[in-house]
Parts: sequence; structure tokens; C-alpha cells
Amino acid sequence: MNADASSNPNLSVSAENSEFGNLFAGSMVIEVVIRDSNISDTDEGKGEPDVTINGKTLRMVQATDGNWYAYFANVDKAKIADATVGLTGKGLDFGEFCSRDTTTSVFGISLSETDGFAIPRPDSVTGSTNGNSSFSECTSSPTTTSNHNNVVRNAKSINTNSNISVGQIGLDADAWPLIQLYSFDDVTIQYNPGGPSQQVYLDYDEIENISLGLDRELYPENSEVFLTINDIQLNQDPTDEDSWTFNVDSTVSTFYQAFDNSGNDDANGNAGLVNLVPHLSNLGFDDNGKLSLNLGNIMELKTNNDQPDSSIDADGVSNTFSKIVTLVEQGPNSGIFSSSDSNDQSVIGIKDDAPRGQSGQITYNQKSISVVSGSSTASVSFDDKPVLTIGNGDSLRPGTEYPVLLVDPDQNLNTGARDDLDVFRDSAIIPTLTIGNPITLENANSVEFHSTSPTISGGDDSNSSVPDSNSAILLIDTSNVSNASYEMISINLGISALSLASSLIDSSESNTDGTNWINYDLRSLENELGLSDFSSTTFALAFGTRDSTQIVIVDDGDVSSSQGFIQIDNDDVENIKTKTGNVFLIIDFDSSDTVTISNESNKLPMVFDFFSFGLKNDNSINNSIYRFELEETRDNSSTFEGSLEYAVTNQLNIVDPNFIQTIQTIDDEIKIIITDRLIDEEGIAISYADLDSSGVTTTTTSKSDAATHSGNVSLDSTTFRFGQPVTITLSDSDLNLKSDTVEIYSVINDSNSANVDTVGKDGEILLEIKIKDIRYKRCTVNGVEHGGLASTGFTLVETGPSTGIFAGVFKMPSQICDKTGSKLIYTSGGSIDVRYHDSRDASGNANIFSLLDSKSSVSFYTPAKLSLEKMVLPMSDSKEIVLTGSIENHKRGIPLSIELTNPDYTKQNFGASLSNSGGYRSVFTINPNTLLGTYFVSLSYDGKNLGTLSFDVVSENVPDWVKNNARWWSSNNISDDEFIGGIEHLIETGIISIDSSEQNSTEQEIPDWIKNTARWWADDQIPEDEFLKSIQYLVKKGIIQV
Repeated sequence: MNADASSNPNLSVSAENSEFGNLFAGSMVIEVVIRDSNISDTDEGKGEPDVTINGKTLRMVQATDGNWYAYFANVDKAKIADATVGLTGKGLDFGEFCSRDTTTSVFGISLSETDGFAIPRPDSVTGSTNGNSSFSECTSSPTTTSNHNNVVRNAKSINTNSNISVGQIGLDADAWPLIQLYSFDDVTIQYNPGGPSQQVYLDYDEIENISLGLDRELYPENSEVFLTINDIQLNQDPTDEDSWTFNVDSTVSTFYQAFDNSGNDDANGNAGLVNLVPHLSNLGFDDNGKLSLNLGNIMELKTNNDQPDSSIDADGVSNTFSKIVTLVEQGPNSGIFSSSDSNDQSVIGIKDDAPRGQSGQITYNQKSISVVSGSSTASVSFDDKPVLTIGNGDSLRPGTEYPVLLVDPDQNLNTGARDDLDVFRDSAIIPTLTIGNPITLENANSVEFHSTSPTISGGDDSNSSVPDSNSAILLIDTSNVSNASYEMISINLGISALSLASSLIDSSESNTDGTNWINYDLRSLENELGLSDFSSTTFALAFGTRDSTQIVIVDDGDVSSSQGFIQIDNDDVENIKTKTGNVFLIIDFDSSDTVTISNESNKLPMVFDFFSFGLKNDNSINNSIYRFELEETRDNSSTFEGSLEYAVTNQLNIVDPNFIQTIQTIDDEIKIIITDRLIDEEGIAISYADLDSSGVTTTTTSKSDAATHSGNVSLDSTTFRFGQPVTITLSDSDLNLKSDTVEIYSVINDSNSANVDTVGKDGEILLEIKIKDIRYKRCTVNGVEHGGLASTGFTLVETGPSTGIFAGVFKMPSQICDKTGSKLIYTSGGSIDVRYHDSRDASGNANIFSLLDSKSSVSFYTPAKLSLEKMVLPMSDSKEIVLTGSIENHKRGIPLSIELTNPDYTKQNFGASLSNSGGYRSVFTINPNTLLGTYFVSLSYDGKNLGTLSFDVVSENVPDWVKNNARWWSSNNISDDEFIGGIEHLIETGIISIDSSEQNSTEQEIPDWIKNTARWWADDQIPEDEFLKSIQYLVKKGIIQV
């Protein structure tokens, strides 16, 4: 909710921000200010303003500027934040905590309506606590010692005028700034002055509207890259500019105040430098709080005034984190963070030798944006039943984000807050999409907890179940497990070694290539059992019995968090193939961290899947499962939303682990890959298992086609001169891999590759260019190397995110290498052919589309045109507007698609058949009931947009002189011929519709009785349309001849 600023002239709250919908989250400190001239005197006593938070007193303190201030935060998140501190006064240090039972005499005021409070100078205070420790009563006052508080760094100075009590309320000055702590969901701040109360409403929830942006589309060499992130949750301190440093290397890390907002070392170089990534979830962050960069071949990391060092560490010498990006808030409490300093120098830049047409990526909050190098030319719920939908029901296209909506009142558990369908929540039902036959925990059973690693015998049995075979999530019930710490968990997967081996790809076999992956989610263990360090965690398999010799499939150091997607080594796959018997999963946390069972009330959901992607005997393999963690759109809406996006594998990426890792398997924004078209009965299906009131599970499924598409290539001209730029355009939406990035395909520049100088990767061809039927490639003649396509810098760059259209330019060479590569030949008199090796065409088959085979995109042969662009609405009968034109390279049986948009924005769709020559003709009929306004005619053929034409239907008013003629003629002041001249004008302008065959120029006197009709019209005694219809009738009947 947004408070009306005009109704709160005196009350200001730092989290009141329309851009972020008055949302705040986690351990953010909120500042409340009262600016009231009635109580602003600083040298005489004034009563404390009456301010409450959710009805509880919020103590206000007067500062030297006459305004009154208070700071508050969520008690649980403040404790969690404070517990992350590695060195006093660094990071998210709240100071130290006192309970609300602390007597007034200690700090001078009562704080009994809080849930505790934080003081900045606790050195001489007895009873204060840190971190997650339970609060206790503080029994002695603070002294002027060091300030431990690092989350309110720039509070206004407390009023210590000797004429009044300190801060007007008698607070010990050494206890300022004080942070008052409360438990809450949403928050109402109310100020009760002498008049009407003033209120601000805040939502305590996940932050929305987080965004990232760049300053330009194309980056030339040596340019600055200005990155801006809008995320109010990064605004931990409302009084100062927050600084966040991110390690963007393979080990993504996050640090708060490594540097201060001026670039001086703060936590950097000492034990205060703490990586917050393992704590982000507990601190209330969702997908935000982590930044990663793929520098590609074009970007580099730099220093600036806000980040004077290129690395940070906790000891001042080890340079532990050497790929860092620091973002500093652009003003206190703004929530806007930038990579640039006050001198407009960014910590991200473009190399001075960056090749054109290449890209890097920046990812934050699981949203990515491309940095592209180059130069620019100057110039359903029904009856309370769950309903699940994908997009608008049409066939899906790759690289496009489609909304996924679920309506289910049963999942709206808290009407006062937004519910999320999280995998780690044991009551959540998870919509799930399965492709192929992945191995999951669907048949898992016999879960045991083991006290000491690596001993596997004598485990403590735990209850478990898989209530939803659709999502295949194992629920572990520890109610029968002894309260203790455990280092290992073992699970019978309920499958045989043979079944597991047959689902995996062994790339050592002939005609077989691909990758295998572990998809896991152990967040429930992190949330419920106190597990936080996964650095020594391993995953192993045992066969026959759980204490048999193990195959470690995920090694020590490979696991970095409670949820992940990790590749399995092929050596492990080969070893699995030699095993027999049931398969057991062994999760070993080692002694470095343990799970602690202590009467947990919630069951523990767990996910552990085996994925496979690749090829075997030219058949594609795709075994995968995706779980949608949909989020409720608003409080009490019962509508949960997320998104689905898919990418199509091709010959360049189907066995590329880097590409496979771009999928998002458990998220609200799911990204999948398909290895073949999935349509009709094989279409992708998201299934949702709802447990109804009778205890029967009903599965709702939403199915959509995920098609593949045929590509086409074209040139920008039919003739080229030496040195003239040649622009090649390739259209295939299957090459669009992500909705938010620009895809770039480069030329193979490895001279040892058989496919050098073709667009491709790792020896695989995507597109080749032939001149005179010879591939444009390098050769060496008389010891001199002559370049091919790679030497031109050619790349295929997508024209924009999610377009699926790629363009590349090279200059027409005067000479090329001949087929033998032994001499040069001139290109004159030859033709250019572009051959696109389409991995999957519209039929799902591999195909090669050649420019010379006339499989390029269609174009007009005769431009479309309309017989009229403007027509007067006929008074009777009807008129026609005719559309004509023809299509070049048309295909038999495929009609021209026509979409007519009416003035009321309704649409009509129909097709026009093509003649043998490609010609078409379509008629639009206009009658007296036709709507007035502009009509748009949109044309497309075989999926290609051919443009839009328009015409107007108007109502033409009769000119005044024609009406005057009628008046004068009815009074015998002008002749019949002059009156007929007016009628002829109405016919010529289309106001009266008369065919030429109905006109007769034979002279004849007009009957006098018609003059009565003319007089009545001229005197406005009959409507204009009635007069016009009568004249039209008389002309058609020959009574009036024109």
C-alpha cells in the first residue's frame, strides 16, 4: 500500500517507496522521522510524539536538527544478520542486544513494548548478547566506547542540550542510535498528533520490481560498462550509502561493506570479511543478493574510487577473491546501486582489443543481460477446482518466456500473506514437467541417519514417503529418529543398478555422446536441521547393501550450496554399469557440518534426480524433470504464477556442459531444453496433483506443443561488387536460446578443423558460405596464407533478445581460394550460396537449407495494394474494396493469411488462395451497416509477416451549397440543370451510390412534386439520409435523370 503523502505531512518512513510497492525484507533497518514544527524546539522541553508500530509504542528521540527519529527492524532477521559478523563493527553488525525487560534506569527509557533492542556501544554493558543468543536483561549503562553498530552508520546526532533531557526523553546518549526490534509480518506506522492520525503501511515480503540495466546496446573497444541494479533489499542502512562487493568467479560470493562508500577498506583485509551467500536465504533474500558475470572475450574487471583494489581477503595478504565487482548505492535509502564512481569510472569495462560481434553476460536475481561488443552507425479457477495454464494455449516458441498460472484456493494457506509453492515446504504441491525417463526419488524408501562418517552400519531409521509421484519429492519424517547430530543419510532409491545404468549415457560407447547430471535440493535440511556448510558434502552410490563399496559420484568440494545441478563424471557411469542389486544413495556431510534432529514438526522434502542429455545412434536422449516453485500474485489471490522457457539443442550445444547448465530445474522461472520437437501426444505437459476433500488425488495437466522450426537464409542484394558489404540474414527461432540475451554464433578459426571458416563450434557446422560453389575458406599459396571467412570477423548476431533473427556481414572478396586450396581465383561472375545446417526443421528432422535451393524467405513479387484507401459509407446497397498482389516463391497449398482489424479493434482472420503464378485477390464489402473508421489489413505467408495496409470508411456530409441549391430550386430561383448539378456532385463523391449503367443524360423535366421533398430537407423538416435515399431511388428509377 502507498500512503498519500499529502495526508502525512509530518510522518516519513524510509521504506515508503512507490517503485518497490512499500516492500521491505530481511534485516533491513527502517528509519521513522517526525518533522513537526510544534515540537521542533531543541532548547526547551517538548513532549515525545505518539508513534506506534502495529499498535506498539515506537520510542522517538529528538536530534539536533529538531526532528524526531527512531530505527526499527525485524527481531529474528536482525539476530540472524548479527550472527554472520566475523569481526566487531563490521558487516551486518547490529551492536549488541538487550531484552525488553531491561529496567528504565539502565538506558534512561523504557522499551517494554519492543521484542528487544540493539545498542551500539555495549563494551561496559552487562547482560548484552550477540547473534542468535536469547536476549537477556541488561543491567549496566554504556560508556563512550567504540561503536559496534554498522547498519545505522549516519544517524543524526542526538540532542544533548543541557536545558533538556537527552533526546527530550532522557535516553543515555551512548545508547544512540538505538534499534528497536519487533516481530511482524506487515507493518503499520501511525503518528498521532493533535489532529488526524497519519499512517504509513509497509509490506514485509519478498522484494518485487528488482531490475538490472546497462547504459547502451553496443560497446566499442575500451568503453565503460555502467551496470545499475535496483534492489531496495540491498539498502540495509537507511542513513548511508551501502556498498556490496561480489566475487563473480566460479565461486560466487557476496560481501557487505568490504569497502565503505568512499572506497576505504572496511571489512576487507580483516576477519570481518564474511561471505553471505550461505546465509542469504535465512536473511530473507530470494534469488537476489548474488551477482555473476560471464566476461566472454570482451569484458574486463577494473578498479575505481569506490573499489580501489582488484581483490579482497580476510587477512590482508592472500587475495582470496580476485574477480570482484563492487556496487555502491547512489544515495542513502535509494535502493539504486551502480558499478561506477563519482568520476564515472566503472569497475566493468570493455577490452581495448575486444572483437566485434561478441558478448558477455551479467546475471542478478536470475535475470541476465547481454553486453555486446561492436560499433554503431551514427544515424482458471472454476468451482474452486485447481486450474493450470501455460501461455495462451498456442504452440510455444523457443527462447520466449511464457507465463505459467495455477489457480488453487487449497494452496492459499495464509490469506494475509503471499504463499509460495516451494519444494522445501512440506505442504506445497509442486507443478512438474517431465521429459523422458529421469531417475528420481519416486520409489525411494528406507531412510537412515548415521552418526559418524564413514560408518554406514547401524543407522537410525526414519519414516519417509513420496505422496506425489508426479513431483517425485521424498518427504522424510524424523519424528521417530533420536534427537542427535548425524553426519550421513542413506536412502534406498528403490531401483536396480541395471535400471540406473540404462538411463545414463556412457560416452565411451561407440556412436554415443552426452552428459549426465545430478539435480538435488536439500534446502529443507538447511532450513530445519541447521545444516549450513556443504563444502565437504559428497554424494555416493552403494549397490546391493548400503554398506557395500561406494562409487562417489559427487566429490568433496563439488557441492557449494543446498540446491544445485552437478555433472557426473563418465568414469562413474562406467563403474555403475559393472554393478548389480538395489541402489542406495549415501549423502555424507562429513564432520565439518552435521544435521541435528531435535523434535522437528515439519517433514523434510528432498529432491535427488539423475538427468541425461545427448545422442545415441543418432537418436537424441533427454531425461529430465522440472519443478515449478510458483509464487502467489498477491495476498489471498489463490493465483500462483511463474514462467516457462525452452531452448532447442543443436549440433553445437547438445553435448556442451556449459549450455546444459543454463537450465533452471527448480524455480518460479523454469528454463528447459528439448532435443527434439514435442508436439501432439508428446507435447510438454505440466502436471499438478491436487488432493481433494475426499482424499482422492486428481491430476490436472496443461499441455502445449514445443515445436521446432525450419530455418531460412537470405542476402540483402542479388548482385555484389568487390569490397561491398554482404549481409546474410538467418531466421530460425530454434537458435534463440534465452529470452533475455542476444545470441551470437562465431566462425571456427581452428586451422586444424575440417570445418574451419564456417559458422560453428567444436568442429560442428551451423552455416557455411560458398562463392562459385567453393567454401569461403583459407589456404596457403606460395607460402602466403590467404584468409577465409574467419579473417573477416564475421559473426551471426541476433538482432535483439528473443528475435530468432541473426545477421552477419563480410566484404565481398575479389579473390578466394579454389577447391584444391592451391591457388586463388577471382569471384567475379560467380554466385553466393549460404547453406544452413538446421539441426531440427519444422518436421523435427535434420536438414540443410540452401540459398540457391530457393528456400529463403518469401518476398513480394507484386506489392499488395487496395483498390481504394478511402470509401464513403454507402446509403444503400454495398461497395467493394479489392486487395490484390502476388507472392514470389510460393508453395502449393499454402494460402495467404489475412487478418482484418476493425475500428473497434475486433479481428477477423481468413485466407486467400494463390493462383499458379502466386497471385491473389480478396474483396472487402462495405454496406450501410459497416463501422466507420480505419481498417488495418495485415498479411502473412508461411509464417512470414508481409506487412500491413489500411483503408478508411467515412461518412461524407453533403456540402452546404448543394442544400442551398435544393432550397432555391424548390422556390423556382434556379433551373433544373443547376439542381441536377448538385445531385451529380453527390454521385461523383460517392455520397449517393449509382452505377454508371443507371445514369441517363437524356434531358427531361423533373416533376414538380419532388420540389416539396427538397424544400422539407432544406428546412430541416426531414433527415438528410432520408432525402439522399429518396433522391438515389428516384435516379435509379429514372424519375430523375442525370
